[in-house]
Amino acid sequence: MTLDERAQNARDTLFKRYDVLNALWLQAEEQLTAFHVPRPASYAYLEYDDPDSPLAMIHERLGLQKIRGKWRICHGLDYDVWPDREQWTPITECSAEIRVRAVRYVQDLRKAIVDDAERFIPQVEEAIHTLATTVGLSTSTESQDVLANHAKLNGHHS
Repeated sequence: MTLDERAQNARDTLFKRYDVLNALWLQAEEQLTAFHVPRPASYAYLEYDDPDSPLAMIHERLGLQKIRGKWRICHGLDYDVWPDREQWTPITECSAEIRVRAVRYVQDLRKAIVDDAERFIPQVEEAIHTLATTVGLSTSTESQDVLANHAKLNGHHS
């Protein structure tokens, strides 16, 4: 088999596999977004020295981030010394190498999302109490059920 034939064979095989891999990433994305995450969440899975800054580290992350109005599984980099340089790319738009490497961390991301949602509950409870007090309503369980049903009827359930 010639080098060109081998290259064509490898390309054909890999492209089919990439399609399957992307379909599975999209399935994982559907499952994670079904958790109705309250805010972006991420899991740092790799860190290394920042070549542009001595003593600084770069962290590679797998995250669930809102990109153009839609929650997406993304790959990101964050920098110890430049937190505003955080970069996120939907995982299906990343290189094959990143998509393959990040697979083993999906379960860690899932746990990070659930942990974050659980930590967010008290903040929501406090906000409910504060706003209910401000508008002069009770925060009893019955009152909260009535308010939640009212929001659902008006199409404000998220």
